[in-house]
Amino acid sequence: MELRHLHYFMAVAEELNFSRAAERLHIAQPPLSQQIRQLEAELGFQLFDRTKRTVKLTEAGIVFFAETQKIMRQLENAIQIGRQTSRGELGQLAIGFASSAVHNVLPTILQAFRTAIPSVKLQLRELTTDQQLEWLQQGRIDIGFVRPPVEEDGLISEVIFSEPLILALPETHAFCDRELVSLRSLS
Repeated sequence: MELRHLHYFMAVAEELNFSRAAERLHIAQPPLSQQIRQLEAELGFQLFDRTKRTVKLTEAGIVFFAETQKIMRQLENAIQIGRQTSRGELGQLAIGFASSAVHNVLPTILQAFRTAIPSVKLQLRELTTDQQLEWLQQGRIDIGFVRPPVEEDGLISEVIFSEPLILALPETHAFCDRELVSLRSLS
């Protein structure tokens, strides 16, 4: 049985007229009648009572029609879900973050994402930068918000936010007279 057989059956069942159903399907009436006979043979029961003047569903045809409607609705739903998923509108997104790296940025990004694509479920994972890099390589998270530098094969990184850091020292520390202190000099 092919999907077209169900489409043909649905058209005849809705029209209760082979000529109108054939016209609706843009096919000739004799091939439509032949396809319905083949479907009935495959199913092992008659779908329609036919006379020269009328076409009506048999009891089995009525039940088959109701079930076929459910199948067609489910098929349409599956197609819609597939399309939405392929466009990134459905599914889930696993996000890793280092809390110190994103406290100013992540809430804004998440709110914008949820507004734009509310049907995607977000899974947040608080991880160190090293854990995130490992999980990204393993496919356990989809994106990560980490502290730079990131020089990892197979990963692409982009700076999305930078913030100044201030060094606080006691007034008596040797570096107090300097205007700038390099990280190297602190080690």
